Amino acid sequence: MKNHLKTRDLSYEFIRVLAMIFIVFDHNLNSYIQGDLSKYVEPFFVVGVTLFFMLSGKFAFKLNLEDKSLYKKFYWKKFIGLIIPILVFMAIKNWHVMVYNQHLSVTPISYLRHFGIALVNGFNYMEYWFLYILIALLAAVPFTARMMQNMKDRDKKAFLIVSTIFGIFQVFIPTVFKVDFAVNYYFLGYVLFFFIGFIAEDIFSSQKDKKRLYFIGLLSFIITLIMVHFGFKSGYKSFSPFYLYFTLALFIGLHELGKKIPKKFEKLIGFIGKHSLSVYMIHIIFLYIINDLNFFSKDILGYVLSTFSAIIISIIVGAIIDNTIVKWLQKLCIKIFKLESVLK
Repeated sequence: MKNHLKTRDLSYEFIRVLAMIFIVFDHNLNSYIQGDLSKYVEPFFVVGVTLFFMLSGKFAFKLNLEDKSLYKKFYWKKFIGLIIPILVFMAIKNWHVMVYNQHLSVTPISYLRHFGIALVNGFNYMEYWFLYILIALLAAVPFTARMMQNMKDRDKKAFLIVSTIFGIFQVFIPTVFKVDFAVNYYFLGYVLFFFIGFIAEDIFSSQKDKKRLYFIGLLSFIITLIMVHFGFKSGYKSFSPFYLYFTLALFIGLHELGKKIPKKFEKLIGFIGKHSLSVYMIHIIFLYIINDLNFFSKDILGYVLSTFSAIIISIIVGAIIDNTIVKWLQKLCIKIFKLESVLK
């Protein structure tokens, strides 16, 4: 396995780390902050999910489509690098749900039965829901990459314009006319961000374009808050065109900021970025424990302290699991299926 710090741009790792932090803050929000303040704060933190999908698309489509072993390499790399860690943390989550949440007696048979059901049902309704969408998107990448890599500049701009138009329909039709809209928000939301992550920097390449985007992004976030205030709840949950431009502006802006990270922070950011998926997979367990034991006061200070406590503990535990159980299973799989040459 290649050294993470040498193969990944730390300016993108900076986005990955912040996205992870935003998601944990979002998941802990309602335990400490209620009412209107929670309603206005959540649209900012929930951007962690859309930033993550943009990052995933940014790197997923960078394939050598002429490689004769393309499919074998791609799918095995995703299985080793993504599926194995996911399954390990899901196995831990399954035990936690059975023992901590449901107070069930655990036997090997009951555990395996519960885990099997959760894989095809339960985990899709927990905080792991986005992984099912991500895996489906990644499964199609060897084919959709041919489209993305061959887009001309006008295609990329047209893609953004058409996405914006559909976003307008998606948000305002159901809210204004009080009807259900038959276009699922997963398609116009997360799938859109996955694809647009690959082309965003090409669309907004010049400093002039970036400055315009920053202004539009700020204005879009203000409009999103206004929409939330007046009951347009789908204004950020379903990723309105305003929220799209807010995410785009934040993605581009954080990438530019990440380029200026002092050298002394590179190893820290690289380390946290490497284990960010593990933090996501396990942080809810520690939020439950911290909040149930009432370690912190139910106010803003308690919210900040409890969230960062969960993040720090999750980083430590996630890194330990990554470097033991996950690594051992990855090496075992590589050895059994003789994948050394495939993963180079």
